[in-house]
Amino acid sequence: MHHFFKLGLISTAVLSSQIALANEFWSQDRQWLLGDWGGERQQLENKGYKFTASIMSQAATNLDGGYNDSNTLENAGQLTLGANFDLNKIAGWEDTTAAIMITKRDGNALTLERIKDPRSSALGNSQEIYGRGKIWRLTQAWIKKGFDDNTVQVKIGRMGMSDDFNSSQCEFQNLLLCGGQLGKSIGSIWYNWPVGLWGANVKYQFAPEWTLGLGVYEVNPDNVKTQSNSDGFNLDMNNVKGATIPVELAWKPKLRAFNGLPGEYKIGALYSTADANDVGTAGKEYSGKHSFWINTQQQLTQRENDPKRGLFLSFNGVLNDKATTTVQSTQQIAVWYKGVFDSRPNDSIGFGLANYLVNDRARDRQIATNESRGYYEYDAFATNYIPIQRDELNVELNYTYQWSPAVMLRPNIQYIHQPAGVKEVDDAWVAGLTMRLNF
Repeated sequence: MHHFFKLGLISTAVLSSQIALANEFWSQDRQWLLGDWGGERQQLENKGYKFTASIMSQAATNLDGGYNDSNTLENAGQLTLGANFDLNKIAGWEDTTAAIMITKRDGNALTLERIKDPRSSALGNSQEIYGRGKIWRLTQAWIKKGFDDNTVQVKIGRMGMSDDFNSSQCEFQNLLLCGGQLGKSIGSIWYNWPVGLWGANVKYQFAPEWTLGLGVYEVNPDNVKTQSNSDGFNLDMNNVKGATIPVELAWKPKLRAFNGLPGEYKIGALYSTADANDVGTAGKEYSGKHSFWINTQQQLTQRENDPKRGLFLSFNGVLNDKATTTVQSTQQIAVWYKGVFDSRPNDSIGFGLANYLVNDRARDRQIATNESRGYYEYDAFATNYIPIQRDELNVELNYTYQWSPAVMLRPNIQYIHQPAGVKEVDDAWVAGLTMRLNF
């Protein structure tokens, strides 16, 4: 059993003694498990130095269905260590901030072990923090400077693309329901957390409710190597294949229809200059590829004049280049209610659905390849048979138990229709548990 899971069990056992420790280590208003370092931590933050450390674990077990219905429990874990610097306070550099973040992932994925046909490429994952290798990574190392009262902000350094484009709130454990969608459908050119890469972007707030963003990021396959820890800290650009250039328009309106409740609506597009293979024809290549997206989030209700409590709705969609991308489009819709119980104002209940549609040109190529090998229907045993992929639907219902700012538990139940898009694989039911500890 992996050490992150062991840590999760130990932490959960300690949590069970919360009544006895309610006013001490596990008090509900405790921001960090390791405390304020005798007041030094808050003093450092006042001087411009903010330090963060957290552990997240995501356990998942198959209840029914999937490719292999033999029950098992898999756990994925992530350690995050970071620091943010207010360089105005530290060095007198007005409107300037910087950050550094190091991450380490570990564990295994239930989807790979039990849910999908192992001959298929994965679409979804029941544990969103699994992936991109079990190595240490320099996830962030950037500096951001504001101009003209911060209406223009320029950021440069090592970062993930969805830090600033196609970003969306994550209230779920399922990968397809968590955050931005581009890195999950065009991961060869769009790198999400925990991968960091060289890039730069500028955001221009040209009106009180409107912001336009433009970025340039390297396309470098070295960034996603996972052989050793040195791969996660490789800063050279020797293998750059091109650049991914996103542009995004964001609108944060005060809609009368929602009584002035906050929302954000974003549309975006990208173009990659890296060479891209045709998904339907072997050997055919293009000089680039493109994608379009929409991100929306709106607070629909507010409970008892508390702006953090109420019903929230989000919708995210992606449309990819049909010539070069296996996943043609993605759609994600989710709702969550925060503070449904007066005694638990920081807890929330969430429900979401996410669908990934496989490009019919990629599917036609899979069919043609199988027929060339003599397969005209699904073969559960042939190692050189390629399962035909269509679309995959993921559903999750969860409850987020926010014991304190330092401790969060999220039990959830997931349903996966056509795992990896293969209709011959039984639909799967999965039970999961996310835990996050802030130190």
